[in-house]
Amino acid sequence: MKAAVVGGGPAGALLSFHLARDGAAVTLYDHSHPREKPCGGAFTPRALDLLPEAPADDPLPVRRVHGCRFDSGAGEAVDVALARAVGIGSRRLVDAWLLRRATGAGVRHVAERVRSVRPGLVLTAGGREERHDLVLGADGASSLVRRTFLGPLPAERLTMAAGWFARGESEMVVRFTPGLAGYLWLFPRPDHVGVGICAPLASVPTREMLARLASEVARAFPALSDEEAERYAHIIPSPTTEAASILETAGDDWALVGDAAALADPITGEGIYFALRSAALLADTLRGGASPRAYAQRAYDEFGRDLVKAAALRARFFAPGFASRMVRYAQRSAAVRGVLGDLVLGTQGYVGLKRRLLGSLPRFLWQMAR
Repeated sequence: MKAAVVGGGPAGALLSFHLARDGAAVTLYDHSHPREKPCGGAFTPRALDLLPEAPADDPLPVRRVHGCRFDSGAGEAVDVALARAVGIGSRRLVDAWLLRRATGAGVRHVAERVRSVRPGLVLTAGGREERHDLVLGADGASSLVRRTFLGPLPAERLTMAAGWFARGESEMVVRFTPGLAGYLWLFPRPDHVGVGICAPLASVPTREMLARLASEVARAFPALSDEEAERYAHIIPSPTTEAASILETAGDDWALVGDAAALADPITGEGIYFALRSAALLADTLRGGASPRAYAQRAYDEFGRDLVKAAALRARFFAPGFASRMVRYAQRSAAVRGVLGDLVLGTQGYVGLKRRLLGSLPRFLWQMAR
């Protein structure tokens, strides 16, 4: 089997790695390495578990973080211990590490921009015209492969993330930003801190969002203010409340993974786990000889229902007053702190969230009474 993988981020690199290990002739097209993204760069434990084994002389370049501070943005905050460490790293370094694992497995890396794709055909800006059995899109939220086979994502399915990278130290912080339907983050990487903010694409201009971020950081985290630091921005896609938004992401001879498939949490924006897991699922589907179409159904059955549920709950999470109530409850209840920690780790899904919260209510009331 000859497979073209367009995009060399986490989804594309891991997909290429698995396909090559299974004996496929894989060409990975990506001209953008080395590159950085303004995302937090957090790999949850379940994402870390999906990565190839790190060689002794090339360890995974992440910082292990064992806790997260939740800040309501209105004066309340709570520290939540994590049952397992999150790995936070520069996307430039981690993506390059994954690409090395792929090329080490036999993947052919073509460092050229893909100009166009058609069924079974890839054309590059450098003049290459190469034929493949499968064209697999891992080329991000503005995916050329997606636009070709499905059309572009509508603005209402996009979140804007922006920020900068600051010298210094910080704990891991998630700070809600009332009025923006989003949040501010501080994610400590090995040698700097990722400072960022996100909100629905159509809700506020990026310039205003960055101004809000600069103002809040200067007031609450002045050591991480840096007017000279380069500002970054990128979009985060997500599914809708309809199953079709996930089931549409594969055909007979093409498929989408990661951000190209809009597989990110509509509430938190976390997409690295879904990028890696979708890549592993697609590789496993092809390993068994099935059509890529079967992969889309598997993705929906495994985690798609939870993403669709998150899309339905998003407005409630960012409703006025919700963050303050959540933080106040967490200050008083270990059970609620446990829920928050598991949401960070991805071990608590949205489908069962209401049931778990109701189940923790007697314990919470008992703790409140004490």
